[in-house]
Amino acid sequence: MADMEQYINEYGKAVYSYCVYLTGDRDASDDLYQQTFLTVFEKVKDGQEIDADRNPKSYLLTVATNLWNNQRRKYLWRRKKVDVDTFRDVSELEVPEEGLSVEDAAIKNEKLQEVRLAVQNLPDKYRVVILMFYMEELSLEDIASALALPTGTVKSRLHKAKGMLQNKLQDLR
Repeated sequence: MADMEQYINEYGKAVYSYCVYLTGDRDASDDLYQQTFLTVFEKVKDGQEIDADRNPKSYLLTVATNLWNNQRRKYLWRRKKVDVDTFRDVSELEVPEEGLSVEDAAIKNEKLQEVRLAVQNLPDKYRVVILMFYMEELSLEDIASALALPTGTVKSRLHKAKGMLQNKLQDLR
């Protein structure tokens, strides 16, 4: 159980941040974050161990992703349609940089919002790969392991997602 506290201290912030970007909603991310660690705690309590030699952060992100996918499937099954406007503004999570003029900070914030919106509007299979690679800085192998996909599939999804984002964001330059 001491390991769980260590994992929460070491990876809790990264897992929470990932949950916020994955769900786009602070309340939903709180629930997903808690459910992630509760699920891992129950697995550890039942005798499963987190392999500390492998990447524990990757394991925690895998649990969060699987829980989120299950929640989305249940939601879609109940609703029988996809709600297009699921993006919520998460700009309040950003800490403003010191030394920027008000104008520069406003421009930077606007660009960040456009990038977030573009990432949020990607299909799920591309968004998850982008978030894991750039936000959580996982290797292609760790992402492949976390999503139970071949590394080549992860590479192609990452490449396709980059192209989609480049097309959407080419006016920002």
